[in-house]
Amino acid sequence: TAEYLKKQMDFIFTDSKADISIRKLRLKDAKSNAGATNFYIRTPSPSGHSHGNGSLWPYAACNQVLLMEVGKIMLPSLALLSTLPAEILMTLPSAIVPCQVSKYLCRGADLMRSGIISISPASAPGRSRRCQWVIVRVQNNVQPFAVGFVTKGTDSSNIGADTKGVGVEIIHCYGDEIYKSQLHGNSHSNTTKSISNKAVSVIGGQPYDRGNFGNVGFVDGKFVYGLMREGENEDDDEDDETASNGDGEEEEGFKTVDGSRVEQESNEPQDASSANEVSESLEKLNIENSPKDETCSKNSEEDENPDDDQEEVEDPEETLLFAFHNALVNISKSDLPMPTAVFYSQHVLPARKEGSFIDLKATRFKKIGVFLMEQAHRGLISIGASKDGKDSIAFIKAVDRSHIELRDARKRKKKAAGEDDGSKKNKSTKKVAVANLFVIPNNIVNLMRLNEDDVKATNAKSETRRGTGYLTAPECRDILNKYLFANQLVDEYDPEMVSLDGPLCDAAFRKTKREIASQGIGNKFEESVTRKELNIKWLERMDKAYAIVAMPGSNIVSMKRGSPPMVNIDVEARQNRRKFITRVRGLEEYSINPSDFATDVSKRFACSSSIDENPTNREALKKGCVEIEFQGNLVEELQALLTGNEKLSSHGGAKKSDYSLPKGVIDVKLRKGVSKRKK
Repeated sequence: TAEYLKKQMDFIFTDSKADISIRKLRLKDAKSNAGATNFYIRTPSPSGHSHGNGSLWPYAACNQVLLMEVGKIMLPSLALLSTLPAEILMTLPSAIVPCQVSKYLCRGADLMRSGIISISPASAPGRSRRCQWVIVRVQNNVQPFAVGFVTKGTDSSNIGADTKGVGVEIIHCYGDEIYKSQLHGNSHSNTTKSISNKAVSVIGGQPYDRGNFGNVGFVDGKFVYGLMREGENEDDDEDDETASNGDGEEEEGFKTVDGSRVEQESNEPQDASSANEVSESLEKLNIENSPKDETCSKNSEEDENPDDDQEEVEDPEETLLFAFHNALVNISKSDLPMPTAVFYSQHVLPARKEGSFIDLKATRFKKIGVFLMEQAHRGLISIGASKDGKDSIAFIKAVDRSHIELRDARKRKKKAAGEDDGSKKNKSTKKVAVANLFVIPNNIVNLMRLNEDDVKATNAKSETRRGTGYLTAPECRDILNKYLFANQLVDEYDPEMVSLDGPLCDAAFRKTKREIASQGIGNKFEESVTRKELNIKWLERMDKAYAIVAMPGSNIVSMKRGSPPMVNIDVEARQNRRKFITRVRGLEEYSINPSDFATDVSKRFACSSSIDENPTNREALKKGCVEIEFQGNLVEELQALLTGNEKLSSHGGAKKSDYSLPKGVIDVKLRKGVSKRKK
């Protein structure tokens, strides 16, 4: 290999039939050549001269950049790298990336640390980090598609998922202006003279002068695929037949390079037709991460074996990958890092298909550790070692949920979430309303001789209220109207006026002894009043009651005499009015679990919470009730959350509330030193 490389470099740089020129590219707005980038450009050799040396320098159609001098550092171009043997490329400092990252680099972006699977930068004693350069290549494609400098602080310990910052500053990439310049002279141009010999890349399988540096995985300057071994998706028996002769030797005329099965280089020149045949055969290679047409594969199997009615046996590796992908998209970021044993037992196993079984021994991995190491190499996860360093895969540190291999798992999760939302429509948290009710006092019932069935709400619409004596305001007014018409108290000429008889005067207008003592005015009765005034006085004489109603459906949760219970929010200042504590009590009356509410608020507003069953130096709690204490002034947030009104707070945590209490049942108290927040 060393002799071949020396012969190749001598030919490239000293060929008398080709010229090497230098061009300078100044920095933007620069007035001198200081800091300029030098490009060393080689002209193509005449086709007749290169006939016997196509493997040494295969570009015979246009000029190609050989080297780039950037900041006194000499970097190889992609054209030069494409001519090197795979054995040499594997020894160069490299950054391995998933194929999905290539499209961003081809657009002109730098390589982020999160998009790097592995990196091995070149280093030399006494040199700065700026001198560390790498070639960038896609996983399973040994040919590089970019060259750049490693940024400061980037190494193998801080790459992969959940890392930030630029890892490699790209200098030259497939799809850039250097790549585009060589398209003007490729074999597809009408102005180019015909080339009798199109040299085909051993690594990439295509003619070099097609514009993609001879690699079948390089597509239109926009994307780079990882090449997979031919026939990888076929049966194992077929792989064994095509991959070996029975003695473990490789098939004649082929060799495997970085997972790619390609034709070996021949000393005999190839004509244009043979080159086309090679390229067409290699274009049939499976492209990594390309979607598989399951329908076509199934139909082809059925055509090949029409009489085979045996049940299809599920691939154990597919079962493992299915469960692994499901576990990754459903695992919470807060649960990481997670021990690998816990991840496998509590997340992977429950995520497998219903009725399926994961048999690690039946896979090529045999152990879960080997499987996780491969997935980490593919960029799906990041693994960490134990403290003593004995176990290199002790923890799952991070997960790349945006990885393209998790696309199907994300779709399954979204579909399942949609089904859950549909099933939760009938189970959604019901809104709570408070209805004002009234009870007619017994002395008024006896005084006016009211109908007992009407007073007890026997005919009420709600079955819960029937026979309880809890009346709505319309029902109370209806009882009064029946009394007025029964005793002919409505004015015949003015229906809005009502005459008062003795029982009605006593029931609606007679003052109590306490009212006479406080006002100093005795009873004074009118002969007639308006119906509006009478209705107001009538409801004032009723005993107050309330009902907690679940909406929709108007299902009464509870009914009691008195005023509706209040949910108290109390804010107190601490530490020279720089910190605050918010206390909440009274949630139990509205069927809200205090413990669950405290947990929900802590997650929504990122605050600590505690529950006090017996507060000191404060008002005693009702039996069975507790007080919740939150850190900070959360008046607006809690009001918005409890009422379900997002407009009361600008905090995003108040959105999508599961509570809907009436605003009138929330009582807010701001203690000394606590002022209203500015909106």
